[in-house]
Amino acid sequence: MNFDVIWPIAAILGLLVLSAFFSGSETALTAASKARMLQLEKDGNKAAIRVNRLIEDRERLIGSILLGNNLVNNLATALTTSVLLAVLGEAGLGYAVILITALILIFSEVMPKTFAIANPDRVAMWVALPIGWLTMILSPAVSAVQAVVRGALYLLGGGKIEGPVLSAQEEIRGAIDMHHQEGQVGKSDRDMLLGALNLDELTVADVMVHRKNIRAIDARLPTREIVMKVLSSQHTRIPFHKGNP
Repeated sequence: MNFDVIWPIAAILGLLVLSAFFSGSETALTAASKARMLQLEKDGNKAAIRVNRLIEDRERLIGSILLGNNLVNNLATALTTSVLLAVLGEAGLGYAVILITALILIFSEVMPKTFAIANPDRVAMWVALPIGWLTMILSPAVSAVQAVVRGALYLLGGGKIEGPVLSAQEEIRGAIDMHHQEGQVGKSDRDMLLGALNLDELTVADVMVHRKNIRAIDARLPTREIVMKVLSSQHTRIPFHKGNP
């Protein structure tokens, strides 16, 4: 195998690695926990700060990653086709399509995305710095693409972007229920957390205990009997009274 074949193969492998990097970065940065990143930013984590800056403009972020990914995929496809045409002749075209499709699908799409979705926060912080550089470098091209996309959406009647479907409270409720179903949050904790979200809907009557249902102790009872009643109670606070409670 001569050098004219070796260097394109090495280039193809390098492009597949870059494609895997872009695919994994896209998945990690879109799946990273906003709450976790904000907490890490408060703790002074520089990688989390970079992640938060990137996801502030998701449209530009995704545009940059997709542009870079498409460039390397197309270049890898062209080089693979060129190599196989040189080695196999006209039959190499069909083999090139099958080979590059399999390589990109397995090693540059499924594998990196599977890893990224399993470790979104960690991967997002790993790739934040290089993706930030990429976003700056490709900014003019991405802006042009965004203009074309918005123009096309406007012509198709889909230019107006609606607000979020779920409110912040609904998202929090969903997260609490999801973690409860997965067994990470117990029922009492779930009820307490959901109850905190309902505080603005509660009235004093909703949380009051009627006087007839209050367990109180007559202060005139013998000391030993009072102590035994307190110890047998499930409450941490017990009102005392003299005579009529």
